[in-house]
Amino acid sequence: ISKATEPKSDAYSAFENTDLDSRLKQAGVNRLFVGGLATDYCVLNSVRDAVRHNYSVVLLEDAIRAVNVKPEDGPKAVDEMLELGCHPATVESVGFTPSSPPAVMTDLYQLAMLKAYHDQGMDRTAVFEFYIRNLPAERNFMMAAGLEQVLEYLEGLQFTRQERDWLSTSGRFPAEFVESLRDFRFTGDVDALPEGTVFFANEPVLRITAPLPQAQLVETCVINILQFQVLAASKAARMVLAAPGKMLLDFGLRRAHGTEAGLRVARASYIAGFTGSATVPAEAFYGIPVFGTMAHSFIQAHTDEAAAFKNFARSWPDSTIFLLDTYDTEQAAYRVVALSSELKKEGITIKGVRLDSGDLAALSRKVRTILDDGGLQDTLIFASGNLDEYALETLMGQQAPIDGFGIGTRLAVSEDAPTLECVYKMQEYDGQPRRKRSPGKATWPGRKQISRTFSDQGKMQEDHLALDSEVLAGESLLKPCMRQGKRLRPPASLDQHRKRAARQLLLLPEHLRSLKPADPYPVHLSKKIRDLADRLDEPSG
Repeated sequence: ISKATEPKSDAYSAFENTDLDSRLKQAGVNRLFVGGLATDYCVLNSVRDAVRHNYSVVLLEDAIRAVNVKPEDGPKAVDEMLELGCHPATVESVGFTPSSPPAVMTDLYQLAMLKAYHDQGMDRTAVFEFYIRNLPAERNFMMAAGLEQVLEYLEGLQFTRQERDWLSTSGRFPAEFVESLRDFRFTGDVDALPEGTVFFANEPVLRITAPLPQAQLVETCVINILQFQVLAASKAARMVLAAPGKMLLDFGLRRAHGTEAGLRVARASYIAGFTGSATVPAEAFYGIPVFGTMAHSFIQAHTDEAAAFKNFARSWPDSTIFLLDTYDTEQAAYRVVALSSELKKEGITIKGVRLDSGDLAALSRKVRTILDDGGLQDTLIFASGNLDEYALETLMGQQAPIDGFGIGTRLAVSEDAPTLECVYKMQEYDGQPRRKRSPGKATWPGRKQISRTFSDQGKMQEDHLALDSEVLAGESLLKPCMRQGKRLRPPASLDQHRKRAARQLLLLPEHLRSLKPADPYPVHLSKKIRDLADRLDEPSG
């Protein structure tokens, strides 16, 4: 520990003029947890340096004891840490923070190629790009999401001793090769579309430039991470467009293909513009607002509906929302009105009611009338049950008086377009462009950049896909994220991604905002890429 960088400061930093950074990097550490005397100047300066060195920092808010020179110094220190990008959490929540995939979470052929590259000494620089060949017929655009999880995975990529032991005992890999994996780390570069960016077919969402073994091994997880969140964000974005100004809540956890998938849906849909989620860990991990009402079983567990409503309201006086359709929706609405005056005397205001079945447009009108006539004009109406963007568009067209929607299965599994034709393909090796020629799966060679131009009205006009070395007018979309295995900046907040997504949707031409298939957005391929492909297609010798 040595003096901090500011010469007039009496504070210290654990990073300044020490080998702490190199030792942490050598151990594969990419996330630091801050607790204890966390507002001490030494700790604050250490956090500043940790962020500067591109560590992800978690601030354990329930494990902090302030040490102040002045009474206001503690809160100021915590506020600064949060402004620096520290993630607020609790000791309990970090115990089940979603972890990045282990190095062996891959396809066997990746390890088979890794060994062959090792045997042949093939470790020159390779360039791979992730993109979607063709958009699903039901999609006019896609939305980028999942980059943060890819960067976390790459930062922490290493073969643990347990993984190496398993590879040794599997009988497939010789000891010398397994031993070589001890020091395996990702040391490459990453360029990518920021999360929330709209993109189209054949446009690279992410480009990895790294020694061939590294760039190859990560293919499986890169595709797995990106394709699912892109799928969910793109589906959610259509719902945002279908129901402008409405509260949209993710209810998809129970129907998602696994709990991790449910958590990723909460994240991706929030980026796309959803108001929040019913998935509890989404708040702990990502700061996403969580919402919940009650199930039909809660009503059924009571002797009568009115008793269930009263008991729930008294347990949750500040967030009272009643489910109306267990028995008879209209009768339940009248019960809510009858209870409102009794609950009001106890200081309880009924925030809302939820409809989960039936003709939602007709029922919402009847319920709205009953509530309004009963003096509950401010009570909100929520609806759920087999909803998607098409149902939302219909309800909006019917001017149903519904304030918010809970959307589950059809969001969580992207029911109308559950798969993407996404690929991760080599574009260059050892400075030489590469091209796959298979019919229907041919690739355009070279490392590429997307340039986007806009109309006089500020709408997206056209994209140009060119070699990275070309200079084109317009906004370059792929941004540098990582160099030599280190992030260039701390992780952006979800709200930053969310604001970007909202701006992107506003910039979409009107015909692309429609739920109906539209004429494709123009993406022009540069002449230099076509010429390069033609040259590579010429017979050698």
